[in-house]
Amino acid sequence: MPKIVDHEERRRALAEALWRVIAESGPMAVSLRGVAAEAGLSTGALRHYFQTRDDLLSFALDLSEARVIERMREHSETFDPRAPVVDRVLGFAEQMLPLDETRRAEYRAWEATGDPDFLDPRLEERWHQQRSLYRRLVAALADLPPLEDPTRVQPDPWLETWSEYLHTFVDGISLQLMTNPEQITPEVARSRLRAFLVHIESLRAHDRGRD
Repeated sequence: MPKIVDHEERRRALAEALWRVIAESGPMAVSLRGVAAEAGLSTGALRHYFQTRDDLLSFALDLSEARVIERMREHSETFDPRAPVVDRVLGFAEQMLPLDETRRAEYRAWEATGDPDFLDPRLEERWHQQRSLYRRLVAALADLPPLEDPTRVQPDPWLETWSEYLHTFVDGISLQLMTNPEQITPEVARSRLRAFLVHIESLRAHDRGRD
């Protein structure tokens, strides 16, 4: 009797194998043969799900995004609505930071975008999705109504500028967490991110006070 393959289970096993390779050696070490061996499969079996190395790397970025989104969803269901807005926003923003081993592996997946041999067809889309998140967070800090379309450049230049700054700040502190973990610990990173959010909130309040 032919063996029945649970394709969803096998795809999860391949995802876990891919994640282990990236966590240990980085995305530059990803290959069809290597991930297949890590998963205990033949290269031919892996090709049933991923035809090329680029497919694997794009899938790694998909996994990274999905994990971040899931943590944000969980935060949205558990945060205290009575908490200061800065603390609520911090809970979302810090999901982008490589604060533990799992998130460090997620960050390492993004190193693939620096590989000249890898062209992610969704890279620009991913970047705009991230920027839309920062627009939402800055709007919350500024006590603005929900944005009609956070994926688009906003007509409010203040909101657009500080969304860019927050995006850049989170990317920068993430890099420091990865490259200088003795100096930039998770506690330090959270503290600096919170201070930056407080600064954004206070600037907007000051501007409103002058109107």
